[in-house]
Formats: sequence, structure tokens, C-alpha cells
Amino acid sequence: QSVERQHRLEQQELVIKLMREKRELEEAYLQQEIMLRQNEKLATLGRLSAGVAHELNNPASAAQRAVSQLQDSIVNLEQAEFGLGQLGFSTSQLKAIEPHIQLVYQRNKEPISIDPLTRSDKEHEIETWLEQNDVEPAWEFAPTLVSIGYTPQELTDLAKNFSGEKFQATISLLCNLYRTRNLMEEIGQGMGRITEIVKALKSYTYLDRAPIQSIDIHEGLENTLVILRNKIGEGIFIHRDYAKDLPCINAYGSEVNQVWTNIIDNAIDAMDGQGEIVLKTYQENSWVVVEIKDTGPGIPQEIQDKIFDPFFTTKPPGDGAGLGLNISHNIIVQKHKGKIAVDSRPGETSFTVSLPENLAA
Repeated sequence: QSVERQHRLEQQELVIKLMREKRELEEAYLQQEIMLRQNEKLATLGRLSAGVAHELNNPASAAQRAVSQLQDSIVNLEQAEFGLGQLGFSTSQLKAIEPHIQLVYQRNKEPISIDPLTRSDKEHEIETWLEQNDVEPAWEFAPTLVSIGYTPQELTDLAKNFSGEKFQATISLLCNLYRTRNLMEEIGQGMGRITEIVKALKSYTYLDRAPIQSIDIHEGLENTLVILRNKIGEGIFIHRDYAKDLPCINAYGSEVNQVWTNIIDNAIDAMDGQGEIVLKTYQENSWVVVEIKDTGPGIPQEIQDKIFDPFFTTKPPGDGAGLGLNISHNIIVQKHKGKIAVDSRPGETSFTVSLPENLAA
């Protein structure tokens, strides 16, 4: 009996040891999965941060260049205005200049679109006319006068109102005024672009807001496109088919935006820089539905049922841990009690995300 008791005790200890080892393995696996999911989120954040930094750098650099050029332009404009004052323009001559100043203001707001070849021809015509009429520097004034919209005939009509020196001063005034206003417009556009990106980034992450809030699906999609704009590039066309009366929903805003990022980012990668992404939204009973389609090569039929599995990826090693769509699935299905599905064939892949209008319901 003592031998049997000892044997049973050894078996119990072995079972306890195996159960402990199993639990430790499960805990280690869970910790590893949590770490990998966190790494995937950090990797996504890193890619987005790099894109946002690039997007911010472009308008900031443009504005900085414009500020530097604006200093010289203002000096030239002041000299041109001083020259006008020194030459003693009559009241009728000043009135003759006024419509041309208004034209400069208009062209700053509504630039003329001219193809490079036509612009080159026009600049040559204007430069030749200026040289023939002793207006210098002709090579410097000609591009600006073309941008304003002048032709040789219009310059001829303008010159009838002024003597040689006064006409030179008039051309200098108009050109320097246009350049100054144009540089100010560039600075304004650059600052506006920076403000747009910062606003989109703040809205994208839902900073300073409660975990669950009323969110606008269209705003989330648009902010995601702003964040990904650097990656989208010029070869990918975005087509929007938004429902006009789509209601707001209660949701975890930043996490829903993470889903749009994962799906759109995958679509961009799949199309390799060329194609179309279609964003469609509509309401279906108490559900708000978002369809995201791309014109990439498609997902092979035999692996479509695996794409939401953890660690499954078709990308080369180092390009992703295979958790993006799994995280998206968990956010939509588990956290929001919604639905996410994929339908794919060569030339078209469509992800359909359905979210309840009221998460608390």
C-alpha cells in the first residue's frame, strides 16, 4: 500500500508539474503576443510619424524659403513705390495704373494655368518686347508679366499712358507687387497646410477626449487620408462615395481610425503605387457600414479565411508581424460588437466594416 501511495503521490506531483508548466507556457505565449501586438502598434505609429514629419517638413520648408525671399521682395517693392513718387505721376496716370494693380491682386488669388511650352513661348515674346522698349531687366520681368497675364499688345496699350522712365517704374511696381503678394500667399498656404495636418493628427488620435465618444466616420476616414497622404502618392486616386446623412456613432475613436489605417495602408502596399481606392459609406438599419475597395492584385481564395488570424501575413519578412488585420478584427468584432468581412478577386479587394450606431445598445 505504501508503494501504491507513493506512486500516486508521484503521479499527482507529475500532473501538478505538467499543469504548472502548461500555465507558464500559456502565460509566456500571452505575454509574447501582447508584446508583439504592442510592437505592431509601435511600428504602425513609427510609419505614420515618419509620414507626418515629411508632410510637415514640406510646407514648413516652403514657407521658410518664401519668408527669406519676401524680405528682398519687400525692399524691391518699396524702391518701386519710391520711384513712382519721385517721378511725379499725374492723377490720370495713377488712375490708369489702378486697374492693373487690381489685376495683380486677382492673379494672386486665381493663378493662370499655362503649360511649360506655352509659357516659354510667351516669356520669350514679352522679353523681346521689353528689350525693344528699353525696359530692364527684361529677363527678370518677363516671367512675372506672363504670370499676371500680359501680352505684348496689352503692354503696348499700357505704355501709351507713360513716358519711358514712368513706364519702367510702372512695370517694376506691378512685378514686385505680384511677387510680394505671391510669396505672402505661399506662406499662408504653407501655414494652412501645417494647421490642417496638426488638426487632422489631433482628431485622428482623439486627444483630450473620453475613450468612448460620438464620432463622425467621414471625419475619421479623411483624417486617416491626411495622415497617409505622403504614402498615397500621385499614382493612387481616392474616390469617395459618402452617404450624405450618415449618423455619428458611439465608439472608441482612435481605435476605429487604427482600423481604417490598417486597411488603407494594406491597400496602398498591394497596389504598388498605382490604382484606385474607393471609400463608400451607408446606413443599413441600425448599422453604419464602411466599404474600402482597392484595385490591387487581390487576395488568393485559399488564404482569404486566414487573413484575420494572428501572425498571418503575405508580406516579406521584416515588413510586418501579421497582426494588423487581426488587431482590426478584434477592435471591430470584440470591442465594438461589429462585423468585418473581405471579398477579393483579381483586380478588386473589398473590406466591409459594419459598426452599431450605438455601442451601448
